[in-house]
Amino acid sequence: MLFDQVKRTVDRHHLLEKGDRVIVGVSAGVDSMVLLHLLLAFRETFDLSLIVAHLNHGFRPNESEQEAELVQKECTRLGLPFEYGQFDVKEFQKLGGFSPQDAARRIRFHFFFDLLQTHHAQKIALGHNADDQVETVLLRLMRGSGLQGLKGILPIREGTIIRPLLEVGRSEIESFAIKKQIPFLLDSSNLKKDYFRNRIRLALIPLIEKEYQPHFRKAVLKTSSLLREENDYLERKAEEVFQKMTREEGETLSFNFSEYRSLHQAIQGRLIKKILERMNGGGTTTEEEHWAEVHQICQKLHQSSPSFLLEFPQGGWIEKRYDMIQCRRGRVKSLPPFEVEVLSPGQTFIEEIGKKVVIEETNREAFRNHHDSSTTALMDCNSLQFPLKVRNFRPGDRFHPLGVTGTQKLKDFFIDHKVPKIERPKVPLLISGEMIAWIVGYRIDDRVKVTEKTKKILKVTIL
Repeated sequence: MLFDQVKRTVDRHHLLEKGDRVIVGVSAGVDSMVLLHLLLAFRETFDLSLIVAHLNHGFRPNESEQEAELVQKECTRLGLPFEYGQFDVKEFQKLGGFSPQDAARRIRFHFFFDLLQTHHAQKIALGHNADDQVETVLLRLMRGSGLQGLKGILPIREGTIIRPLLEVGRSEIESFAIKKQIPFLLDSSNLKKDYFRNRIRLALIPLIEKEYQPHFRKAVLKTSSLLREENDYLERKAEEVFQKMTREEGETLSFNFSEYRSLHQAIQGRLIKKILERMNGGGTTTEEEHWAEVHQICQKLHQSSPSFLLEFPQGGWIEKRYDMIQCRRGRVKSLPPFEVEVLSPGQTFIEEIGKKVVIEETNREAFRNHHDSSTTALMDCNSLQFPLKVRNFRPGDRFHPLGVTGTQKLKDFFIDHKVPKIERPKVPLLISGEMIAWIVGYRIDDRVKVTEKTKKILKVTIL
């Protein structure tokens, strides 16, 4: 009996708890109408409070009105609260560049989660059944999905979205509705072969059952169940790695690249996925988009580049700084090119980097007592060309590092000193004529060093 089958699913996957307040998504189709009546039957056992939610997508104006009327009428008859939502999904689809199904799904979940907050509910109940599961697995297989996709639809997701009908077939649900005289309407769009999912349901699966495997649906469900168990194991392992490897400080998650490289690729992908989920707070991407992003990051990490920066479409970025990987929320704040003439002697505040440059003349005794400092440099004043300027890195910059024979590309100097790409435009450069006199925080040019012949010493401090 259907009631007993669904009760086993509810108990096995812990879909309901005592006292749950449940938003029930009801479209007027047979699945959701039967779901509503089964939850009513469970109401006393679990002390449930049910709120019926019906969404008009605007795809089929005449049918949509009839569906809303049927659901509302049934709610009145059963004495249940009824929440109605109406959205122009076609307009949303155009703005977001989504497929009709994806746009409808996004709007639908937004509507349900709003009601979840409004009614202080704990669960959202949806009417997906075993046939939906088979179609979903086939659809994802054709798109080249891995375990994450082939595990299929979950009976419970994030402890909130529940699918009590997921282990029973559509024919059983329809028979139950007829036997119990539960009213429902047929969605005409389900019969159109314009949609890929419909073609799978109406043409491909019947063909396979007729010509190749009469128990095809049962076989797919079995395979999906096995893959779900294996995926759960890998997810638990990935969670252990995530807890062990990552460090969270404010808006930044970080981990060591060498540790990441030692992981199996299956765990690497899941680690990145967990980081993205943490950074995005769950995000709004579809599973396919999410895994495409994970794959892109993994591919980038496998390259030998000592550093890189990769921005996420929905905000945030991941950066490789040699053996350190950092993931951050928000947008990358790039520093545009700047150049500021500085007073010599005197003080000049450089707004672009939020630092003050102090220039003064000093003597040999101060030079003898000078200790290496990343914020102060002493130079031969007569080797400098005034006015001095401070600017940031430009492609093609060259530099003659102190103590080195010949010049070097500034890019190579930064690489040697492990300065990440994102930080290079933030490093101030003291410019004398066409020469970089000082890479602030690192080294002066060999041509401006203080020697025995130096008569006047210039002290430059960056605060």
